[in-house]
Amino acid sequence: MGIILNFFSLCFIVLILILNNSEFAYAVSNVDWVLLKENNDGKEWIDMGSIKEINSGEITVLTKFLRNSKEGNKEQLSLYVMRINCNDNTFKDTSINGIPQFGSKWQSSNNDELIEVVIEKSCSERVN
Repeated sequence: MGIILNFFSLCFIVLILILNNSEFAYAVSNVDWVLLKENNDGKEWIDMGSIKEINSGEITVLTKFLRNSKEGNKEQLSLYVMRINCNDNTFKDTSINGIPQFGSKWQSSNNDELIEVVIEKSCSERVN
């Protein structure tokens, strides 16, 4: 019984050592935030390393928005995964603060300069 327990313990330790690869942890925190624009509404960043083309003319990108405080409210930070159609400059949020947005609809920027700058920069930097 002791030999079997020692064998499983050794296998468990070897498995942990194999799976405890520092590259996994590095990839999770490896973001390249670039501040795109700041206005009265807040600040908008994109993660340049997250821009991925998913099909012809469509990309996904991770964005961060810090809403300015108004009337004593705290600043509010939100993370978005956006799907952008570069051909017609529309977007939809597929995730907000890690919560999937099933059934989100394509929409235009409605002259929101922070969204417009995200679309412009992301589409110009897309990875094929």
